[in-house]
Amino acid sequence: MTAKPSARRSGAKSPPSPSRSYGGQRPSSGRAKPSQPQTRRPKTHVPTSPPAPPATPQSLLTLYRPDISQMLDATGSPPYRRAQILEHLVRRPLQPFSQATALPADVREALEPLGVTTLELAGTRTAPDGTNKLLLRGRDGATIETVIMRYRDRVTVCISSQVGCPVGCAFCATGGMGLRRNLTAAEMTDQVRTAVVVAAEDGRRVSNLVYMGMGEPLLNLQAVLDSIRVLTDPHGLGLSHRAVSVSTIGVPGGMIRLGHAEPQVNLALSLHATDDATRALLVPSRFRHPISELLEAAWEHFSITHRKLLIEYVLLRGVNDSLDDARRLAALLRGHVVTVNLLEWNPVSQRALPGGESFPASFRPSLMASVVAFRETLLASHVEAVVRRSKGAGIQAACGQLAGRAAEWTDGKT
Repeated sequence: MTAKPSARRSGAKSPPSPSRSYGGQRPSSGRAKPSQPQTRRPKTHVPTSPPAPPATPQSLLTLYRPDISQMLDATGSPPYRRAQILEHLVRRPLQPFSQATALPADVREALEPLGVTTLELAGTRTAPDGTNKLLLRGRDGATIETVIMRYRDRVTVCISSQVGCPVGCAFCATGGMGLRRNLTAAEMTDQVRTAVVVAAEDGRRVSNLVYMGMGEPLLNLQAVLDSIRVLTDPHGLGLSHRAVSVSTIGVPGGMIRLGHAEPQVNLALSLHATDDATRALLVPSRFRHPISELLEAAWEHFSITHRKLLIEYVLLRGVNDSLDDARRLAALLRGHVVTVNLLEWNPVSQRALPGGESFPASFRPSLMASVVAFRETLLASHVEAVVRRSKGAGIQAACGQLAGRAAEWTDGKT
């Protein structure tokens, strides 16, 4: 999982400080404008597709649940039937098709085997701060984890985009799993639909979404884009684009493609280092790009979207938390519209990584004095920086801790 969000899952105005390290920054409204001219950089060429046509309930159902759409095609159902089915799935999440009384009995009977969700809720855990972690099981038995973070004025859902993660960052539990498979757009959408039901149990409504759970979203980008369309469309769940953030360890082409496809969605770049040698201690070589290349793509993303870039930076004692690191980070970002989210490192079990990478045997979180000094150095250089406090660490729900290990779960809230 890429360290994040906040990010936020975030704008011209300085976002309020949420208490979640991997997803809770609230996006501000309006497009950001640079405080001083952006440095012009050569653009990375990424083939772009023409804008998608406006969605209809029929096209949205096909995007979200192609299996249902195919069944309706095979039975010759009229187009309006798709709108009725989509309305049931969106407005009455997880209620069986047998309760969709607007549908004829024979249609309900045909739909029942397909199910109202592609995921089974296999377990929930609740932290003292109110954070929920959900264990969800796919139809093939694969398990993922989704996190619901409650704040005074919003509820943020952190969803997974892959079963496991191919990147293998040294400080992240998800990376130790390797990649099992990509999630479908339906499985990403159904994580949010399940969270909607759980949040409603105490009268709360999901308002914000971050792709910051298990996996690297930009390595499963088309499914991510499809799910964003379903989740933000007025015929779908109707979330605000500006309340959606996508976090990445750094896939330059994907960053630019995301900007073209969803210019109102926020980008969070998990940087974690100020020089390539230090970053090599944290990110395996297969998916590691030079910092200069990542920032070049980030500035191009800004030129497309005019959305503030979120820089995620996990502070590790003696690795990347010195004042020299802070000065180098300020030099890299000064003059650009960014917020640096300084994240505490959440302990994960150490494990060997494939590929023969040589990583430190262990990490330690930075001392609070170092965190404060790091932030003050950035602020003195006119780089916006906030410290994000993790939520849910006690139930292994914080940034970098998601691993989907079903054997460690028990049903019910703990």
